[in-house]
Amino acid sequence: MSAVLSVALPVFAIIAAGFAAARLSALEPDDVQALNRFVFRLAMPVALFGLAARADPPGLADLRIAGAYAGAALATMLGGYFTSRALFHLKGAEAGAHGVSSTLGNAVFVGLPIAMHIDGWTRPFIVLMLIESAVFIALGTALTAPREKSASVLANLAGALRNPLVVGMAAGFVYSALGLPLTGPFETFFDYLGRAAGPAALVSLGLFLATHPFPAAGQVAGRVALIAAAKMALLPALAIGLAMALGVSDPTYMGALALFTVVPTAVLAFVMANQYDVYKTEAAAGVLTTTLLSVLTISAVLFYFA
Repeated sequence: MSAVLSVALPVFAIIAAGFAAARLSALEPDDVQALNRFVFRLAMPVALFGLAARADPPGLADLRIAGAYAGAALATMLGGYFTSRALFHLKGAEAGAHGVSSTLGNAVFVGLPIAMHIDGWTRPFIVLMLIESAVFIALGTALTAPREKSASVLANLAGALRNPLVVGMAAGFVYSALGLPLTGPFETFFDYLGRAAGPAALVSLGLFLATHPFPAAGQVAGRVALIAAAKMALLPALAIGLAMALGVSDPTYMGALALFTVVPTAVLAFVMANQYDVYKTEAAAGVLTTTLLSVLTISAVLFYFA
């Protein structure tokens, strides 16, 4: 319970502060983009570099937890794709957006600020972020983009590898593997700038929730319920089950995996749907619904694992 109060409560309080700032006109809707650019292009890559640079190179435990998440995410994304087509008669791009909304999590805005405050959770969490960024964003793009606009899976993968978050993490792991020290003013730079990433990301999420027009629940209830069930229940259950089957026993790795899978649907899912002009209403409602549910799921993970 102490982890819930000391870690989760402040995180959701910062999101609420961003929400309140928007409602009180202290921040404007356009500030979402500015904050997002700061987080994604500068502060978070710097934070991830600093974290990875201090870590040992990836080992067997990292490969096991990455495999557990990859298997669960692949099953959830493709399951969402085919199930939504069968139940709701969606077209290919719409079903792709449904699968993305059912799988991609808000690791940067919600999960990482929490993981960074719990001993031992940061390393496995950023390994999972690397897998999601490098593989499942590319796969989700390939499924969602209309066929006439869709690049090859390899092209999408190459684009994902240029993501600043992936570059920051990968560069940090290379730095660590080379045995280079991260000390003195160099360390202070990464610490100071990296610490800004979490609060800025959380304020941005609150601002987004306050300023984005969400649809009436009755319009998309069935589809959103399926998204929420897959994202907040199926994905975590599959990932934890696969991790146990692969012999993952370290409680810090299991806790980080559980947290990674119960964070809400990523805002990126709506951004992707909006970019291709498909499934925008459902994706937006999925973000809102799972964000509200995550108050319970994240608290439960912290209560059990932390």
